[in-house]
Amino acid sequence: MNREEKNRQTRAKILAGATAEFAMHGYEAASLNTVCLSGGISKGIIYHYFESKDVLYLACLEECFHSLTEYLKEHLTGEAEQEDPLAAYFSARLDFFHTHEDYARIFCGAVIFPPACLQSKIADIRRDFDEVNDNCLRKILRNRKLRSDLTEEEIIRAFRMMQDSLNASYHHPSEDGLDLARHEKDCRTLVNIFLYGILKREE
Repeated sequence: MNREEKNRQTRAKILAGATAEFAMHGYEAASLNTVCLSGGISKGIIYHYFESKDVLYLACLEECFHSLTEYLKEHLTGEAEQEDPLAAYFSARLDFFHTHEDYARIFCGAVIFPPACLQSKIADIRRDFDEVNDNCLRKILRNRKLRSDLTEEEIIRAFRMMQDSLNASYHHPSEDGLDLARHEKDCRTLVNIFLYGILKREE
């Protein structure tokens, strides 16, 4: 095995252990000592590849958001997505989270409990993911008649504000921790209300 491949494998091993630790305990409570013990890696080796806990956390987030974004791009195609983009989006997102539980937890930690000192960097990391969300909304709005006093960009901005409000409501999880399925259901419900309202139209 050449040095480049060994470096790649060591880095991947550190990221896998750190992702599990951040997913389980969150950014604040996560311990690099635990990552060392679980992976049989010295702290010196970790700092050789990642100069700080912050850098390691952001690298884990980057892997998470990249994997999720690429999965959504790959699966948001075909007849189902064309017929009901909203249902297709949440179905793909839940499928990803069900098969990547650590990513599900670290994702929720980043969008619901982002470390204040890293918020701008997290925003940069999730930019492609946010673009996928925006594009999904644009597909729903396409060929629909919008209110004359609202532009598409204003609607997207309001959509993001609504998402932020939902995530803020989860800042105090129950003793059992964050209920991902409930969060996703609430997110889908709010998007549905945002788009279609709550009042039944008279026939």
